[in-house]
Amino acid sequence: MLSFRRFTANRPAAWLWLAQFVSVIGDSLFMPCLAWLASGGGEGGLPVGFAVFVATVPHLLFGPFAGTLADRLDRRRLMIGSDLVRAGLLFLLPLVLLATSSLPFWLLVGVAFLLTACAAPFLAARDALLPALVEDEELPRWNAFIQTSAHLALVVGLGLGAALLTELERRGVGRTDTERVVGVLAFDGLTFLVSAWALARIRIGTRARPQRQDGTTAWSDVRLGLDYARRDPLVRGLLVLTALNNLAIMGPAIVGAVLLVRSVFEGGAGDLALFEGAMAVGMLVGLLLLARYARRRWMGRTLLWGMVLDGLTYVPFFWIADFRVGLLMITLHGFFIPWIVVSRTSLVQTYVPDGKRGR
Repeated sequence: MLSFRRFTANRPAAWLWLAQFVSVIGDSLFMPCLAWLASGGGEGGLPVGFAVFVATVPHLLFGPFAGTLADRLDRRRLMIGSDLVRAGLLFLLPLVLLATSSLPFWLLVGVAFLLTACAAPFLAARDALLPALVEDEELPRWNAFIQTSAHLALVVGLGLGAALLTELERRGVGRTDTERVVGVLAFDGLTFLVSAWALARIRIGTRARPQRQDGTTAWSDVRLGLDYARRDPLVRGLLVLTALNNLAIMGPAIVGAVLLVRSVFEGGAGDLALFEGAMAVGMLVGLLLLARYARRRWMGRTLLWGMVLDGLTYVPFFWIADFRVGLLMITLHGFFIPWIVVSRTSLVQTYVPDGKRGR
């Protein structure tokens, strides 16, 4: 386990940890709020599916270019810029609702698209920056620690979201669920401002600066990165496995969670936050286990087992109709998600050279 003394001794990595911790608190609120607003109080899954699809497309469209930016630009400043733009986008929603008393669906999906587009360089820069701030042998544990704290932030964020929604309803703030959910998104915007402040506290040494290749353009770097991924067997395998996992599980799971809570469990927005929070609790437990026992030589097997168990733990939901049983099952499912995330990130950071790591 990463000791408190080692954590506080490495101030740049500690500030990076704080930035992503606060940012994830806000991120944990966005997707459930987006799905709920897109559903419009109805039972249909098509608007929810479309909104979630639009929110995830930027990772596919801009992922390689975002990684190139992380390899060519100052990673700290890139992350700060991403935070500031995302804060502005989230503050836009309550302003529109206040001015027009409505929230057009096209505006909702547009903000979701832009928000995810800005998140892509943030994530690439974070994962590319960490190996330059910590020693190689400490990398799996720092990854597990950052992922642990990120999912602790997920629990905190979802719990806070549920508490805010309940408190706003109790106090009579907002006439509808939509107004209260948009108020939570405004709080989400504040978290990005705090994250930007923490990133501004990082002092970058020469080792943490990206390695630029003279005479190349950003577009040529994108092509080189894609060619590297195509030719390298480890990176190619990781990309294929990740794509298959996300296609089969992650997209349907986001849409399915909303429909399950609303239609089967007959719950509200607070119940959806509680459901997502239960999954985050399971993820936290799994991450604590990895933070204690993670070793570089185990990462490949951990990734494969994590993907198998990630899928198998969704199967029982076909028969579950009780909300409390659903909470227990989604907690067990969440336990295996870190096996994928931590092992995959550690493999890339260890194996891929720094000049290509962002991509």
